[in-house]
Amino acid sequence: MTIQLKDIRYSYPDTPVKQVLHIKSWAVAAGEQVFVHGPSGGGKSTLLNLLSGMLQADSGEVSVMGKRLDKISRRQRDRFRADHIGYIFQQFNLIPYLDAIDNIKLAHQFAKGNTSLSLEDDIKSLLSNFFIDPADWQQPVAKLSIGQQQRIAIARAMINEPELLIADEPTSSLDQDNRDNFMVELMAMVSEHNTTLLFVSHDMSLAKYFNRIDALADINIIGAEN
Repeated sequence: MTIQLKDIRYSYPDTPVKQVLHIKSWAVAAGEQVFVHGPSGGGKSTLLNLLSGMLQADSGEVSVMGKRLDKISRRQRDRFRADHIGYIFQQFNLIPYLDAIDNIKLAHQFAKGNTSLSLEDDIKSLLSNFFIDPADWQQPVAKLSIGQQQRIAIARAMINEPELLIADEPTSSLDQDNRDNFMVELMAMVSEHNTTLLFVSHDMSLAKYFNRIDALADINIIGAEN
């Protein structure tokens, strides 16, 4: 299994008596492409942050590709994420004064210390696949549109061919044509590389691209406890 959760509980530090997540058991197999849906504020991003190691559960087992993230330090979780997980952030997290190519190169440098003679060609191929005009490749990303920045963030998450790709509302800033192009390209990429994809959104129109659809309300039993 790529993801295995057992009796996970999490509360925000400033409200420790109010649990956000309680997941008794949930698993995702290697190569699966899973769509998780739920309303804004329902805990989707918190779940993703636990799976990527950016947050640590209060209790329970968080296993990602056989690594118990609940048993290792924050620094070790950061290293594990850089080496094995691609993350498409809802807020992009690009370096505004760097151009698209350098933003993606930076993500590559953090992972495994690998260098590739074809790195720049690989980056340009990804940018082309996500319909970024070559004229914009070397512009500071702060000067580009929100939709362009979102697609650059997606290319950055894919550059290291991660075993697990986590996508947090990745189409929220794209118009319909770019959204549809993105989904087709994304699904082709993850299928080609047998990447496990965990994709969360409140946009149910995207569910058609997935063969497994989970409602967060069915995973997280907090609602049933209250």
